[in-house]
Amino acid sequence: MRNILTVFLVLCATLTFAQKELNNYAYVVVPELYSFQNKPNQYDLNALTKFLLEKEGVVVFMDSEKIPQKYVRIDCGGLKLKMNKQSSMFKSKVNFELLDCYNNIVFTSVVGSSSYKEYKKSYQEAIRNAFKSFSDMNYTYIPMPAAEVPVPAAAALVPTAAKNSTVSDEPSSLVYTNDQNLVVKLSKAGENYIGKVVSTESIDYSAGDVICKMYQTSLPNVFKTQWKDGNGSFINTIAYFDEVQMLHVDFSTPTGITTMNFTKQ
Repeated sequence: MRNILTVFLVLCATLTFAQKELNNYAYVVVPELYSFQNKPNQYDLNALTKFLLEKEGVVVFMDSEKIPQKYVRIDCGGLKLKMNKQSSMFKSKVNFELLDCYNNIVFTSVVGSSSYKEYKKSYQEAIRNAFKSFSDMNYTYIPMPAAEVPVPAAAALVPTAAKNSTVSDEPSSLVYTNDQNLVVKLSKAGENYIGKVVSTESIDYSAGDVICKMYQTSLPNVFKTQWKDGNGSFINTIAYFDEVQMLHVDFSTPTGITTMNFTKQ
């Protein structure tokens, strides 16, 4: 019965983590021809769309391009752009949608409009105005490890004896180190943890930097985690303590899952 309950909790946690948001998609595919165009890139609208997305930090491919394998391997990792014409007699109006691999709408822009009479100028201004709502989203790609990473069995199936001496029974701060001599101090904040760098040989971090924020889940010793990468951005992932209190942090890469392991000092 206990094993069945554990499996159920693992599945619930995985489903919770797997809910994707805009930032969890790695690239966008833009059509060469919109439904209202008579020829590819008419009025330079498709090239303009690609430019505006790239300006916001999005990796963009036209639908005539071959997508590199490192992106193809990301499960449902891209979005398709659909441009919709909503023009009236006196105005050019457009909006666009971003759809996932199941044709679910992930993002819908506002309707951009223009009163210019010249088609090229009018549609280009309308698209630029529609993109203002996308700019407000402050897109930054954050890999979605939970879509690929099951909650580790070692963390979920902690023996009963180990559960009686879980992390909650530990002191208010813990110090961990990995094989690259990154030393991190975890301080408790309620049932959560804040991790700060104690010392490191890496140029990416300095002593005193907040490197991680770990948030309690329904599973013992498993934490939703924000980890600071080498670029200074926090990425969403999973961290967990095993039965001997080692700390493991999973990272999603285009080629699979890598784990950073820390030993308690």
